[in-house]
Amino acid sequence: MICHRRKLHKLFCGAAALAMVLFSGECRGGEVVLHLLNGDRIAGTILLETTNQVTLSNVWAKELVIPVSQIERREPVVNVVATNAPAPPSSVAANTNAPAAANPPPPLVRITVPPPPPPQLPWFKHWAGNVLVGTTFIRGATDTELFYGKAAFTYSQAYLSDPKLFFRNIFSYVADYGKTEGVVSANDMMGSSKTDFDITPRIYTYNLAAVGYDVIREITLHYEEGPGMGYHLFKQTNFLANLELGANYQVDEQSDDQTVRSVYYRLAEDLNWKITPRLNFIEKFEFFPRVDLQQYRWRFESTLAYALLQNVTFNLGVVDFYDTAPATGVPNNDFEFRTSLGVKF
Repeated sequence: MICHRRKLHKLFCGAAALAMVLFSGECRGGEVVLHLLNGDRIAGTILLETTNQVTLSNVWAKELVIPVSQIERREPVVNVVATNAPAPPSSVAANTNAPAAANPPPPLVRITVPPPPPPQLPWFKHWAGNVLVGTTFIRGATDTELFYGKAAFTYSQAYLSDPKLFFRNIFSYVADYGKTEGVVSANDMMGSSKTDFDITPRIYTYNLAAVGYDVIREITLHYEEGPGMGYHLFKQTNFLANLELGANYQVDEQSDDQTVRSVYYRLAEDLNWKITPRLNFIEKFEFFPRVDLQQYRWRFESTLAYALLQNVTFNLGVVDFYDTAPATGVPNNDFEFRTSLGVKF
């Protein structure tokens, strides 16, 4: 009778000790899956838990703090029994001094819950923008006033089938207005939309469309459209450069009621060079020879931007437009030097 009581006492003590060990391990570093109020799930090991927050660690974050108020419920990582558990080592079986167990517990296999996919970015996270506004006042032998504005918005989305390939759409708008000695010397506007589709990491196809006017060059309405192919020449973190070749159909409705329609080839290049964390150089050149190669146009623009603040830049820019066959009385070349403040977002 006494022997029987001793055995029961030993079994009770062993079970209590095992329960304390399991409970202690779960409190210090238990692996759990947290179900949040917004529907997300986060899996990881608990590093620290207080009244207001839970600190987790997993494969994609060393320390991830989750407010308790955002947790709907939690569940532990499940451990299941392996059906094909290996036989115990021979050294254990040969140990005749070890007490024999009637039903030895099978080894446990840990199921690792993979981390949830990163949350989907809001739609506006795919957008980037840059707005420049500048003005020039000259008071002297010749009084000049010039107002200049430019806005560019880029939408970029990676392909679901290949995150290294992108679809991009660049919207831009440029406007100038100025007077020299009280006479209007600048009055133009141009809006454009350029769509790119990556075919390979280096090669892409594009389509360019633009519309605008230029009162000084006697163009009441200008519009153009044309497709082409492009090549990503450089794709470094601080230096990007592209080459493009395509066709371009342009129509100029002039103030003398004449309409000029032309088909051009389009050869273009653009680059973006981050010289220092604060200094950035942007340059773009487009060359439009006519199909008969007897006339041509070009557009050139470059900007040197210095970051005054995180999202505020001071810009020095040069813009040049040349046409071998402008409207009557209009010079072939139009050159501007601009200063402006910019806001990036």
